[in-house]
Amino acid sequence: MNKLKPLVILLLFVCCFFKFSQAQEIQKKLDNFFSTINQNGEISGSVLIAENGKILYQNSFGYADAQLKIPNTANTLFQIASVSKLFTSIAVLQLYERKKLDITDKFINYFPEFPYPDVTIKQLLSNTSGIPDVGDVLVPLWRLNKDTIFILHDIIPALKSQKLPLGFKPGEGWDYSNTNFSLLALLVEKVSGEKYAAYLSKKIFIPAGMQSTFQKTSGANPYIHPNVAYNYAWPLISSMTPVRVDSFATNDYKVHYLAEPAEGDANVYTSVSDLVSFNKSLFNGRLLKSRTIGLLFTPSTRNNGRKFTLNGVESEIGVIGDFYWGLGNRIDVDSTMGKIVWVSGGLPGCSANMIQDLTKHQLLIWLNNKESPSAMDNIFGALNMINGRTVMVKKAKQQAAAVYARSLISEGEDAAFAKLITMAPDTVNYSLTENAMNDLGYEFINDQKTNLALQTFRAAVSVLPNSDNLFNSYGEILAKSGKKEAAIIMYKRSLLLNPKNEDSQKALAELQQK
Repeated sequence: MNKLKPLVILLLFVCCFFKFSQAQEIQKKLDNFFSTINQNGEISGSVLIAENGKILYQNSFGYADAQLKIPNTANTLFQIASVSKLFTSIAVLQLYERKKLDITDKFINYFPEFPYPDVTIKQLLSNTSGIPDVGDVLVPLWRLNKDTIFILHDIIPALKSQKLPLGFKPGEGWDYSNTNFSLLALLVEKVSGEKYAAYLSKKIFIPAGMQSTFQKTSGANPYIHPNVAYNYAWPLISSMTPVRVDSFATNDYKVHYLAEPAEGDANVYTSVSDLVSFNKSLFNGRLLKSRTIGLLFTPSTRNNGRKFTLNGVESEIGVIGDFYWGLGNRIDVDSTMGKIVWVSGGLPGCSANMIQDLTKHQLLIWLNNKESPSAMDNIFGALNMINGRTVMVKKAKQQAAAVYARSLISEGEDAAFAKLITMAPDTVNYSLTENAMNDLGYEFINDQKTNLALQTFRAAVSVLPNSDNLFNSYGEILAKSGKKEAAIIMYKRSLLLNPKNEDSQKALAELQQK
């Protein structure tokens, strides 16, 4: 018996050494993987990957404040956009556990003025309510007064005044709607008697050990909190460098950051460190009972009980596999690696992704303070990597219109056109669309740069000769520049491509009458 002890000790040592070597190898692969993404210029944020509660890889890239050169860290707070919906779902389920509500209840039971009497709480959680998205509800009202900052209590009156029909009978269809989760935040306030942000802090963030996480409220400035990363984006296609999103007043900025209620569907600010603490607390029963956690990650169903199988998420590189929608999260249909659930979100200048393999207790978090079109593809790549699959970094396509614009401004028309000719057939590395080129031309017009606009449309119709809309736009700019005969030719070309183009018909008739 005693003779076996050295052998057992040796075997244990070999086993531990093998696991240690394997972990080191995975860490090295992940480091190379994300270093390549960084070299491609497609990450500015923090990444954390863990398995069974142990961190396999953690690293941060880029700056929380590019001007002051303050680097992102594991404790930097990022705007996590629609990942915030997961916390809304948990808040509702906590009230369900406390018997303050039942998720099968009609929402109108709590808000008698709600204009859709058949919608249930569960249908809001599962995006099966048919309620229009918040942009359709509030943007028309925002356009009447662009200084308006909407709050949660504005949503139901807006739904009533807009009189928008449901997209489908509740429970019979599925559509992603931010309005659902703003309404749920309103419900949390009504049932708990607390402001939504205060409820999240008291019942989720503090119990989960999320020391710095907070929910931004409507109209509030998140940058009064320490360690918050600024979001960076290109305000225009023709912009030479990305800038802080809060520094430009484009419609996108106002709609996404000011015009919509802040709570419920977005605007939680957190770090990868805090999210690790949250994940541990969720699964050790500190936030929800295990049975309720199962409900959180159960696929939503139609009224007849059949699951909604939703088409794969369209990403920059391609389609990521089909999924079910749980309650504020997605559930992968493909379970060959285990039960994989994830949440993702994006707003101008930021993106967030959090994936979990519930079977293998794997957690992957990637928070960004810049737009990264390849992020979703690559975080799923990292998931495949830690599960022993061979993975290559996926590089996002560059927007050809933006590359052309920067070259046009800095190098002149000939150099820019040469680049455009080179990019047009290279569909692997570049994305060239008529809408982007058209928008670029009008950007120059709005900036009083008529010559650059004319050069842009001249180049655009050369590489996209089948676009009646581009010829129409070119004709419009030529006409405004006093070049009547050239404008007539462009409108005729537009109508040759599409005889039903009413704008070209009308503009041509007016020019020929002069």
